[in-house]
Amino acid sequence: MAVGTLIYNAYRDYSSKRLQLLSDPIFHGEGISKGQPETILLIPGFSSGDWTFGTMSRWLHQIGYRTHFSGINVNVGCPQRKVERMLARLEDISRDAGGRIVIIGHSLGGLVGCALARNRPDLVHHVIAIGSPLRSGWQAVAPEVRPALFAIHTFFQKFIETPQGCGTEQCTCNFSIEAYGAQLPPGVRLTSIYSRHDGIVDWRFSTTEFGDNYEVDGLHTDLVVNVQVYRILSNLLAGYPREIVKLRMMAAAASDIKSGETVATRTTAEASQDNPAYLQEKALHG
Repeated sequence: MAVGTLIYNAYRDYSSKRLQLLSDPIFHGEGISKGQPETILLIPGFSSGDWTFGTMSRWLHQIGYRTHFSGINVNVGCPQRKVERMLARLEDISRDAGGRIVIIGHSLGGLVGCALARNRPDLVHHVIAIGSPLRSGWQAVAPEVRPALFAIHTFFQKFIETPQGCGTEQCTCNFSIEAYGAQLPPGVRLTSIYSRHDGIVDWRFSTTEFGDNYEVDGLHTDLVVNVQVYRILSNLLAGYPREIVKLRMMAAAASDIKSGETVATRTTAEASQDNPAYLQEKALHG
């Protein structure tokens, strides 16, 4: 029942957030500062595909960035093998771009992006993880949905050849490094965008001490069409430092409140000051 309710709420919230985004001036490029003409690789989350990034890709194109899809139709099976297959694609995209690129990944896609950057830091200069469980593996997934997601993973293992223990705590492949929050190579920037109301990923495991963290409001599935996420992306891609991004988030929040909307746009540093649970998890897991 809990999972069914979560799915219903997710689809309802996705539709609502997408309509809000499409009617917002930022989606039409109004008030956006343009940065360098970045090339961006988009990587979808677990059990989803490139189609989830259709709206974001369209937006990025119209504000001046080049986007590439991952080539993943359904993100299931061994993540390490996906990384190995995507390395050649990353090389081609970087070669066409003439330099290092940005990777934006949703959920599991954020971990795949980190793995690609770890393998080829010469090709990636920034990984932006949206709603990604950046550490603690399956423990980062909300307990009420963990069995259902693990069942999906196990089901596909029967049809897709995977190594022994793939996707479990017994996994020893290189991808397990990403599941436990190791630092990216020097020169590769990491940004996490997360929500306390995610519903799938426990937000405490979406934060990283090795990069910048930004909080938004919304459910896991709608983060790819969330106007707050798009505001942050527009500032990050324009090259603004964290302090300026934070100020712009606060200004946008004030504007939303004035117009009768409630948003949550605190950074992790601000959130941790009044959340003992976060401090405890940070002490335990670093």
